[in-house]
Amino acid sequence: MTPRDLLLLVLLAAIWGSSFLFMRIAGPELGAAPLAWLRVTVATAFLGALLVARREPPPLAGRGRALALMGFTNTAAPFLLLTWATIHLSAGYGALLNATTPLWGAVIGTLAFGLVASRQLWAGLAAGFAGVAVLVAGKLQDLGAGALAPIAAGLVATACYGHAAHYARSGFAGVSPLGLAFGSQLAASLWLLGPAIAGWNGEAPSAAAWACVAVLGVVCTGIAYLLYFGLIERIGSTKATMVTYLAPVFGVSWGVLLLDEALTPAMVAGGAIVLGGVALAGKARR
Repeated sequence: MTPRDLLLLVLLAAIWGSSFLFMRIAGPELGAAPLAWLRVTVATAFLGALLVARREPPPLAGRGRALALMGFTNTAAPFLLLTWATIHLSAGYGALLNATTPLWGAVIGTLAFGLVASRQLWAGLAAGFAGVAVLVAGKLQDLGAGALAPIAAGLVATACYGHAAHYARSGFAGVSPLGLAFGSQLAASLWLLGPAIAGWNGEAPSAAAWACVAVLGVVCTGIAYLLYFGLIERIGSTKATMVTYLAPVFGVSWGVLLLDEALTPAMVAGGAIVLGGVALAGKARR
């Protein structure tokens, strides 16, 4: 890995980690569904403009159902659920829940996509979900039973990401990364339109909320996709997924530094165990 690619990897982690900060700021004002819809709609417009600039036709012909499923599992459902969870928990906690994505990817890959599970993989999964248990216990101690629903929403969101990672590899051969990103974001925008209308509170968003929407759509979604796909092309998917270990660190750090969120011992211990389990499971998969 060149110094440039390492710098881009850290930059991507900082961007994805910051998305929880912006969700936490704009989410209470806009609501989870309207914010998620605005985010993916802005990203769709940004990625569509890039397709036009590159004179690359969008990969929509004959792929409507596949893109609908991809848009739901890779974007619509997880964005909605994680936004709602982050509103009720914290930016840092949402980032830690998001770190369980590779664990769900290993489970779903084993159950549905033919991934062969070794003892080391199962050990990594056991460690990772033990870390989740520590996180859940700590949050229940802080907030009580009211934390269960947003925690469950966050974990369902990362399970959706786990499915989408495998489905993207198996169902879109020959589709460019930019084309797949645009198609899935467009489908997600259609999925979220109804919930966004139902959840709109009728009040005009503040300038700060609009700024968060713009950053989430263009930077945290559109540009982040391009950085990630570019890293996969240059350094491979295994090294590119190192962003999984870095993004939660940035997510927690942004919350502590900019939102004065508490960093509890349970978050430190649970997050460390989760990331250790992810590392062990990832090594077994390689």
